[in-house]
Amino acid sequence: MDVRIIDLRYDGRPRTVGAWLCGDVLVDCGPGSCLPRLLGGLGDRAPRALLLTHVHLDHAGAAGALVARWPELQVHVHPRGAPHLADPGRLVSSARRVFGGRLEELLGEVLPVPEGNLHTIDDGQRLAGLQCAWTPGHASHHIAFLEPQSGVAFCGDLAGVHLDGDVVMPPTPPPEVDLDAWRGSLQRLEEWRPRALALAHYGLIETPAPHIAAMREALTRHERWAAAGEGAFLASLESYLRERLPEPVVEDYMFVGLAGPSAAGLERWLGRKQMDHADAGAHSR
Repeated sequence: MDVRIIDLRYDGRPRTVGAWLCGDVLVDCGPGSCLPRLLGGLGDRAPRALLLTHVHLDHAGAAGALVARWPELQVHVHPRGAPHLADPGRLVSSARRVFGGRLEELLGEVLPVPEGNLHTIDDGQRLAGLQCAWTPGHASHHIAFLEPQSGVAFCGDLAGVHLDGDVVMPPTPPPEVDLDAWRGSLQRLEEWRPRALALAHYGLIETPAPHIAAMREALTRHERWAAAGEGAFLASLESYLRERLPEPVVEDYMFVGLAGPSAAGLERWLGRKQMDHADAGAHSR
């Protein structure tokens, strides 16, 4: 099976955000701002289907524009994500809290996907030759895909951000981050025994086992940093990256990994987890 990535050059940065082609199936499409790059990589040929790992706009923002260009294109997504593609208003509002005044510049126009083109994905479903698995953690509606012939697993954000060296960074923006669910999803990814991991951020990882182990370590590390507060988290993250990477790559990690929002997402998750523990303790008395 022919598997390749289209470099979308998000914010003009090479090798930070990509869309994957698996034969004639497109896995994630990137933001509307990168549509010309995407079409150039597709050679202006319509994919047979668009499968979305999740609906965050750096992965799915161009879906409506692709359907407007090719009205027969069918878009497949988690049931929780489908309403946000049909009516992206809340999705855009949420993204604006993260990107502020740069929203339109970074993410471009977000067109709705007609409901007739939208299809939901069941956990464990076989779709367009790919095995599908619900993999919550980064988002409650996250899905990963496995192409059995090549053994390539299309991970979206499940396996984190890997741009250089041995650094893996979990993007953890609010509101749906759940590190416990994420760890379970990594176990499910391992159970596939993939031969390679296709990352949106960025490229093909041909040594899945050590990468997944590094991702687990990163989740634990980021959770520990976040417990000390947002300022401590950002200082620890930046120091960690600067010790291991050249300056331009540090900037790319901080940008693509959504450093500030990642701190906020972890703070929110830790608060929710603390409340759950308190409620459990109250009920046990």
